[in-house]
Amino acid sequence: MIHRNRIGVAPRPHQGLALVLLAGGLVVPNCSRADSPWDITVYAETGSPGGWVQVRENEIQGTRLHIDHDLDVNDMTTLRARATRAFSDDSQLRFGIAASMLDGSTTITGPVVYNGTTVAPGKLDTVTHFQDFLEADVAYWRRFAAFDNGGGIWGSIGATYVLLDFRLDGTIAGDSAGHELKEDFYVQELPVPVIGLHLDYPFADAWNLDVDATAGRLPWVDSHHSEGGEVRLAQTNEDLSAGVHYRFASDWHAGAYVFYSFLAQNERSHEAGNAIRLSSRGIGIDVGYRF
Repeated sequence: MIHRNRIGVAPRPHQGLALVLLAGGLVVPNCSRADSPWDITVYAETGSPGGWVQVRENEIQGTRLHIDHDLDVNDMTTLRARATRAFSDDSQLRFGIAASMLDGSTTITGPVVYNGTTVAPGKLDTVTHFQDFLEADVAYWRRFAAFDNGGGIWGSIGATYVLLDFRLDGTIAGDSAGHELKEDFYVQELPVPVIGLHLDYPFADAWNLDVDATAGRLPWVDSHHSEGGEVRLAQTNEDLSAGVHYRFASDWHAGAYVFYSFLAQNERSHEAGNAIRLSSRGIGIDVGYRF
């Protein structure tokens, strides 16, 4: 997950979220100060998505559907909220949650196979809405190089947890073996460890330059979920952003930024072979309150 503001089964979905939050509790340092502030920031992003999705069911191979030119999904909208708790000038803990939407419509001229279901030629919609695509993260930040102007270079370590149910809607062919046009990637999901590097550079009394890079990787592991046998999971998360923030009151700040994000998730078992590659690049704005 991107950390853009610098102020100051397998496990079921709720079990995975609990693991992420527990990880946050384990890294809370002992240098807590009663006068250290909280910061609550909300974000709105719009990006141009790319990548593809492909879902196999038993021996029925799925069609590789490119998100942009096959499904005609031209926009990915994300709403995000983040809470930051500073424990000293050099350490803080961050919790975030985000919801994204992928919405598009196209007309297919030939049959498409998704999750063992054959879609007849005609209209094919992508209907992955906000409740279908959620992400939670936690990270501990530590400043290891301080600048004279109050900024610095930070490192972070944490975890992210993605809940994705990729949904399509179309006319199911009469001879289709399956009758379900969704793939619940979240069933096999596990928390993914993430590390990051962050630049905080004040360049005027109320202005700040922020640059963030985070990367997470989960190699092929047993997801502890069975679907015709053991389901193995691999996942990659990458995020980059750069923006400016302006403090327009003692407790309020706002910003704008550009970003790039990438998610790769793979699931394999005897019955299933599911993969998604999802990238997005675009712009975002945020507003936050410190207390």
